[in-house]
Amino acid sequence: MSLHLRAHSTTIRPHCKEVTIISETWTLDDIATPSLLINLDVVEANLTRMADSLHSRHIALRPHVKTHKSVDLARLQRALGADGITVATIGEAEVFVAAGFDDLFLALPLWTTPRVAAKLDRLSKLAKLRIGVDSLRGAQALATQLRAPAELEIMIEIDSGQHRTGTQPDQAGELAAGCQSLGLRVVGVFTHGGHSYAGADAVKRAAADEMAALEIASSSLHAHGVEAKVLSAGSSPTVDNLGGTVTEARPGTYIFNDRQQVALGAATPDQLAAVVATRVISTAVPGQFVIDAGSKALTAERSALLDGFGAIIELDGAIVTRLSEHHGVVTYQGTPPQEGTLLHVIPNHICTVVNLYDHFEVSRSGQTSDSITIDARGHLT
Repeated sequence: MSLHLRAHSTTIRPHCKEVTIISETWTLDDIATPSLLINLDVVEANLTRMADSLHSRHIALRPHVKTHKSVDLARLQRALGADGITVATIGEAEVFVAAGFDDLFLALPLWTTPRVAAKLDRLSKLAKLRIGVDSLRGAQALATQLRAPAELEIMIEIDSGQHRTGTQPDQAGELAAGCQSLGLRVVGVFTHGGHSYAGADAVKRAAADEMAALEIASSSLHAHGVEAKVLSAGSSPTVDNLGGTVTEARPGTYIFNDRQQVALGAATPDQLAAVVATRVISTAVPGQFVIDAGSKALTAERSALLDGFGAIIELDGAIVTRLSEHHGVVTYQGTPPQEGTLLHVIPNHICTVVNLYDHFEVSRSGQTSDSITIDARGHLT
């Protein structure tokens, strides 16, 4: 495994699929750091594998685009088998609808103010839009503020074990009936098995919890005279274990993967498609060196599964142990790399890292292509 860059003879050994970067506009000495690099060949393989796997189980793929926030990458997902997209915010929905996407699920309970309602009314005229609801009060605010509430499709969120949002599965029918009485159109239920992130041994159990909760919720809706046409589950760790009555899955991280996904057994090292390029900027303190990727390049997010804030490919997974805004400290007992050495860091959680950048630098088929814009970066409302 090696990574080669034009006008430079250094060969390094990444723990991921071979990446060859040859640029017409910059050489190794010119690349700005920190930068977010993606291997589009690995991205395409990840997207194809997920779509084929889910479709073979008769499960629709509605990927969560909050991971990459890119119109171009969402178009690639659609071309390779995605059945609609999932977004996290109204701002994300506006970006993707403006780009021509017409089938979106906003998988978050909203509190509807007049301003929010105006945005939802406008979006629902341009695209099929689903909204998550997990309380009758939230549904009342939605129905009261919208001009045309029946234009939206409502998904009842249920708690399958993460204990973050969602009504209890056996109470979903009562909530769905309440939504219907307000003039809202309920089409199904959804859940997120986020407790799969507790560890590799929790993944299959979380997937089973998702499926069981969706079945209970579906029965509850039926008992209240509401048909659940859509039973939506999924996180990148649990998606390979879904089946049964699940009709839709919403993985996000799978497009790039990260250290967490590998630790959970949801991805292999050769499925890692995104790294942060960084340079050594100081070796002054013994027993460590410092890179120019700090919390504003890697995020300060920690994982209970992992040490540090990222792993360096070239140094057998040496860990970024401490961060300042623009400094990453790597504890290292060997001879440190010289100042100016280009290194590549595998992030802990790629979704939060992406939101720090304006664009991806891209490698494809051994050539650098134009960068890809992160269109919905910062669209948090």
